[in-house]
Amino acid sequence: MATEPNYLQEADTAEAVIRKRLLAKVTAGVDKNQGSYVWDSLSPVAIELVFVGMAIRKALALGFAQTTDIDHLSMRAEEHGVYRKDATYATGTIHVTGQAGSIVPAGLRLATEADADLDIPSVFFVTTETATLDENGEADIPIRATEPGIQGDVAAGSIVVLAQSRKNVYSLTNPQETTGGTDKEGLESLLARYLEHVRNPGTSGNKADYKQWALSVNGVGDAHCIPLWNGEGTVKVVILGDDKKPASSDIVDAVQEFINVNAGTGDRKAPIGATVTVVPASTVTLDISASVLIDKDAGESISSIREHFVAALEEYLKKLAFKTSTIRYARIGSILLEQAGVVDYFYLTINGEEENIALGEDEVAIAGAVKFYAAQ
Repeated sequence: MATEPNYLQEADTAEAVIRKRLLAKVTAGVDKNQGSYVWDSLSPVAIELVFVGMAIRKALALGFAQTTDIDHLSMRAEEHGVYRKDATYATGTIHVTGQAGSIVPAGLRLATEADADLDIPSVFFVTTETATLDENGEADIPIRATEPGIQGDVAAGSIVVLAQSRKNVYSLTNPQETTGGTDKEGLESLLARYLEHVRNPGTSGNKADYKQWALSVNGVGDAHCIPLWNGEGTVKVVILGDDKKPASSDIVDAVQEFINVNAGTGDRKAPIGATVTVVPASTVTLDISASVLIDKDAGESISSIREHFVAALEEYLKKLAFKTSTIRYARIGSILLEQAGVVDYFYLTINGEEENIALGEDEVAIAGAVKFYAAQ
């Protein structure tokens, strides 16, 4: 909020200040000292006016997108056709082994293992298709989390519990991590989309339109539009998930469905005649190696420095996604120097080179193998 009227500023709405102004309005010659009838009568009024000032300042804050809360921002955004995105369900595949020829029904409940010591609950999934185990007693079956949210994104090999009786199933596991689970859109993301919409209004299918259409789909964290990528009338929309990594196939399909399923039909958001292709971003993996000089008194090991560096690097790369075409070699070095316990580094390489990494307009950088060696 820019500036507020003087009479609403906190210093001017304090109880003592208000009471002083009220007493100044009382006729001269009347006892206005503390404990007098006038003083005692006006004090409750001053207290109530303090609360009135607080309420007005709160109302002013709620009236502006950048200072409001998520519920009021949702209402403000809806006035402009921008809707808060719902949480999405994680999906994946489960590998089941059991008696050959047995049927595994859709809706079979599976789960990760709980850890009572760490207070980690199980995450539940269900099969989404009916499958028959082959002659080897195996089948790969698509699954979906029972609850939406990021907690449904679990590591490979985590889903090992059959949560309901099925005597012909002997074991199960997920060969790959489950993906696509996102929480309900938060304040920061919705505000960014709302401001993007009002500051860069779309005009009949321009680049801003395609970006905003893609961003409105659940699970999309960012989008980039490439016009005329394959000739006249063609548009490529490159999308990221909420984690600022390439979006899952389910999210890609949802964006394609929302913007344009069939070329030029005019039955979706895209203008008639536009051929729209929605794809996940391509990735450029950053494999980093360096010799690190450690402060022996800092209490940090080479492994802990690596762990902290990777976390900081991933946050940095998220901020850069679709925002730059170059990963700066010097900035990677700066991130390393910022880690606790690091005195200096030598022989820093990114993908074997000591130079910047260029990105294409449909590419994002992700952290790859990070190898640090303790310098002597």
